[in-house]
Amino acid sequence: MTTMTKPRRRHPHIRLAAIALLLATTGCASKQERAANAMNEGVQLAAAGQYAAAAEKFNLAVSLRDDIPALWIARARNQVQLKDYGGAFSSYRNALDQDRTNREALDAVSQLALATSDLDLAKDYATQILALDPNDVNAQLVSGTISYRLGRLDEAMTTVDKTLAQDATNEAARVLKSRILLRQGDDAAALALIAPIFAAGGGSPDLRRQLVSIYERTGDGAGLARVAQRNAGEQPRDPTTQIEWARQLILTGRVAPAAGVLAAIHRIDPSDATRALTVAMLLDADVAGADTARLFAGANAEPSLAVALAQHALAVRDPATAVARLAPLAAARPLDASTTDLHAAYALALAQIGRGPDAARRAAAILAIDPAEPIALAARAITAIGARDYDAAMRDARVVARDNPGSANAVALLAQIYRLRGDQLAAEATINGAYNDNEEDSAFLALYVAQALGSSKAADVQSEVRAFTIRHPASVLAWRLRAQLCAALKDGACVSRSRALIARLHGQQIALPPVPPEEQTAERDQRTAASQ
Repeated sequence: MTTMTKPRRRHPHIRLAAIALLLATTGCASKQERAANAMNEGVQLAAAGQYAAAAEKFNLAVSLRDDIPALWIARARNQVQLKDYGGAFSSYRNALDQDRTNREALDAVSQLALATSDLDLAKDYATQILALDPNDVNAQLVSGTISYRLGRLDEAMTTVDKTLAQDATNEAARVLKSRILLRQGDDAAALALIAPIFAAGGGSPDLRRQLVSIYERTGDGAGLARVAQRNAGEQPRDPTTQIEWARQLILTGRVAPAAGVLAAIHRIDPSDATRALTVAMLLDADVAGADTARLFAGANAEPSLAVALAQHALAVRDPATAVARLAPLAAARPLDASTTDLHAAYALALAQIGRGPDAARRAAAILAIDPAEPIALAARAITAIGARDYDAAMRDARVVARDNPGSANAVALLAQIYRLRGDQLAAEATINGAYNDNEEDSAFLALYVAQALGSSKAADVQSEVRAFTIRHPASVLAWRLRAQLCAALKDGACVSRSRALIARLHGQQIALPPVPPEEQTAERDQRTAASQ
């Protein structure tokens, strides 16, 4: 993660009279006046927060006069507000073409280059700034971050220590040093450097992300919950933030409040994306059994959440729960274009418990409204499997897998049909290919591991699963899969460590077993890769 501070602004407010004077000193009178007016209007609009409208005025001004650094800098500031970082970079570069020592522009281009991973360019501009002022904090941070990303940890540490010697409270410097320490394996020191800032009620997004990295590495479920709660309080309408908060509530045993959080965000944003995020979270947190039932009970009949919970129940082979919970909702909400998701999930659940005719009838009604509805197609495929019509099942399953490449359930269904047709090689190739395309998704890892265990190839996937838990140390599902794999390989120490991580992620205060010596090198390598 890039450590950045705001570009220095030596003159935070451009005086309109000064700009007009600059424009009036050279060039054609009509262009002078038009450019001055456009610039003045742009500054006023930007001050009022109307950045899009301001952009039009700034664009007009620079089209009339492109030789005044102040115009380009004003335009760049507005582009930053619009998150048009590429445009801002170009504007600042234009300012530098005319004033090579402009400190705001130098600061900005060095940080923007760093943000886009153009390390050579970022280093070049940071070096120019440090030549003008060796104690410039922003340039030191850019330089230190570049060294960190290149793996030159001692060099990065020297640079950031110089910054902290000038300003011991500089949060960006503390975050950078914490990252260096974490990458060196000193988790306790990395945490001690920034935790007090968060505890005191502070902490930038960068600092919180670093806290999460530390808590994930150490399996500190309580710490993860604290950060998630703070983030959720500040972003009450953001699905990703709210779903992460619900995850931590579930893992720390507060399922009823988690259901309330999920119901609220699904009410705010009942989109397919929100539902997919919810299902992915439930799978990765390895939610099952009684917790699934409690979540259904707290869903407050929110249809979008009910469908997500049903999809999760179906994914973990609990169709009976899905049928029981969806039946009253389906009865209360007749099928139409707005309820196809709900009825499709119900049809799929019915198909999975063996009620083929009912499932087929419902799937047909849904597909008459939406011929491409993937859950209904999956339900129809499963009813075809029940009737041993594997060709029909394959046709539907291929469509579902093609249109939903990120669905582990679709891949599992396709592989199942290949096996039923006696094509084991195609089944294995389907799962292996899908995992290669989705290797950061624990649901696909579960398919991959299940296939290996089923074919007595546990040893073949051991290193892959270990690497996954290092890249994703907060994945409860991945740790459970690793425990299963280690048990099959009779590696008791690995089983104990995996179970300890699971317990800690659930908020239990138990000792964390040390990383085995043979894994320490692999973990350092993974940490290095993750920091690039």
